[in-house]
Amino acid sequence: MGISLSTKRELAFVQGTIPKSLDDPQKDEQWEACNNMVIAWIMNNVSDSIARSILYVKSTAEIWSQLDKRFAFANGSRKYHLNKQTYSLKHDGQSISYYYTKMKGAWEELESMSDLPCITTNAKDVTQFLAWIHKQMVEHRLF
Repeated sequence: MGISLSTKRELAFVQGTIPKSLDDPQKDEQWEACNNMVIAWIMNNVSDSIARSILYVKSTAEIWSQLDKRFAFANGSRKYHLNKQTYSLKHDGQSISYYYTKMKGAWEELESMSDLPCITTNAKDVTQFLAWIHKQMVEHRLF
């Protein structure tokens, strides 16, 4: 969902980085129109039960926050499921390409769920630490 909002240049609304104008009625009206457009887009892209739970929330930032809290718990169980899937995946007569594609898909989804902070420095110890993390990830995949 974040990718779609980003391509529409609306991600700032859900992140709450575009404040509502309190002193310019025209900017306030534009903000409301964009906010409502993003809300409508979100409502059309979630299940009916989720849509009902966010129906009366008035800002996209609050909706996003609620969805983030709700699915943060789901990520843990999804990570568990993906790890279990990678450890139980078998070749079972399928092509190597099929087997590798299934395995790589699970690895990439797990990697996308990693909540590592953004690093902005290029210090030697940071570079060494990142190399160690990468080595651990490769070793984990090997297992």
